[in-house]
Amino acid sequence: MPLRRVCVHAPHATRVVVATAGGTVQAQRGEEWVAEVDAADGECYWLLVDDGPPLLDPNCRAMINSVEGPRSVFRPPWARYPAGSPLTASPIVYELHVRGFGRTFRGCIEHLDHVASMGANVIELMPVHPFDSSDNYWGYMPLVWGAVHGEYATDPSHAAEELAELVAAAHARGMHVWLDVVFNHTGEGAASMPARSLRGLDDAHAYRRHVDDGHPNDTYTNDSGCGNDINPADPYVRELVMEALERYADLGIGGFRFDLTPLLARDGGGLIDRITEWGRHRGVTLIAEPWDLARYELGSTMWPGDWLQWNDRYRDDVRGFLRGESGMVATFRERVAGSHDLIEGGPRSSLNFVTAHDGLTMHDLTTATSERHRSWDCGDELRLQQLKNYFAVLLLSAGTPMWVMGDEFGRTQQGHDNPYNIDGPLTWVDWKASESWAPLTDFVKALVRLRRAHPPGEFRFYGADGVVDESEQSRSIAWCSNDLYVIVNSWWEPVSFTVQEPGEWKLALASVPPAGLRVAARSVVVLVR
Repeated sequence: MPLRRVCVHAPHATRVVVATAGGTVQAQRGEEWVAEVDAADGECYWLLVDDGPPLLDPNCRAMINSVEGPRSVFRPPWARYPAGSPLTASPIVYELHVRGFGRTFRGCIEHLDHVASMGANVIELMPVHPFDSSDNYWGYMPLVWGAVHGEYATDPSHAAEELAELVAAAHARGMHVWLDVVFNHTGEGAASMPARSLRGLDDAHAYRRHVDDGHPNDTYTNDSGCGNDINPADPYVRELVMEALERYADLGIGGFRFDLTPLLARDGGGLIDRITEWGRHRGVTLIAEPWDLARYELGSTMWPGDWLQWNDRYRDDVRGFLRGESGMVATFRERVAGSHDLIEGGPRSSLNFVTAHDGLTMHDLTTATSERHRSWDCGDELRLQQLKNYFAVLLLSAGTPMWVMGDEFGRTQQGHDNPYNIDGPLTWVDWKASESWAPLTDFVKALVRLRRAHPPGEFRFYGADGVVDESEQSRSIAWCSNDLYVIVNSWWEPVSFTVQEPGEWKLALASVPPAGLRVAARSVVVLVR
């Protein structure tokens, strides 16, 4: 069996042991603790530091959840796979959960043709870091960063290779794969929870702590809401983050969405700068979720202009306008035109979404009345119409559009808005049920074709008969961009419009066919010249 060199960062330890089922090896102290272990591929190992519990190697390339607890697994470095060819059109993003979408990486491949047929050219995978699946489904509680969750593979020992197969299959369809990564905290949770990795190796430096801020000193900060916040100023933490990104990029991943990204900037921005420089060198797309529990940084200068930013203001303002809320016209106008009032760098930088994994599905926005979600139970008669409205606005806005798996065929979670720990039919795509939503699916496909033929450009806005009405009671607006004339009426009565641009205009799409230019209540009409 080959000798495995295991390097352990445990600067305050007096003794480090690498253990396997076959025995233990005492690590020798240098700049790091180093042990050479005689072990085969697929063999589990764990670290013993002083008198502490078994720990994961935070730099391992594979991990399993065994009956004894999570264990690192020896495996060789994976190969470097080809990056995808440049996208031939601007990104349209389809967010999915591996298990919910196809159960495994290979299962997801079976449904890629569906995504491609919708016109989406990017799939964004929710996290694939190894995590404890006994109490988590989404995967936002990573136990190690630079490995691949074995339970998403038909052969857990080749999870990285099966992820690479999914990426290659997407590339073959002209699509890129982006990956949601969670470097702001770990699955070790609060300080009262058992040590599983970094806490037992270098707790003093790996996590951020309160200092003279009104909380008990030396306790963990928790701006992630997950029990701990990683310390982005720590050199070892930075190396783990960069190594994980490098490994995933080697599998062909073409973009990274950073969960709760401001937590990675608590060092003054050094880690963000390093990620930015690396991303430009590797040619990958970088996407910020620009908030955490303590800071809201949408549009902040901490994000370089080539980063995309998840735009939750787009989500909330579009939901509010289409729900028929008063006083929304001026704000809605900014959102569909690219949110220039919020984000520098051009419309591309605004990643627009009405739905994502967090919160309600698009279908459930039409079945649950909630002020928090800006949603409204519109009733069965309006449901399809309102879903078409959401998609029409999303796909004809300036920016980078994204929706979550199954929205295009009315996937429901029965109103559940946070099923992070539910692994079952509630959170899985029901592919058979999708067949009954063909009118919505076809409508989305047609919208994508329109967007591709008429990419959003300069926006000129109009009211029903000329100037935009931004009064409190106004609930309708129109815009013209690149030979499309889009009319949105969120009023509960029909509104007659006069087209304010010259040319011969024809009906391209409508959530409800209009009577001439008398636009039905709560509907969207799209004209083309």
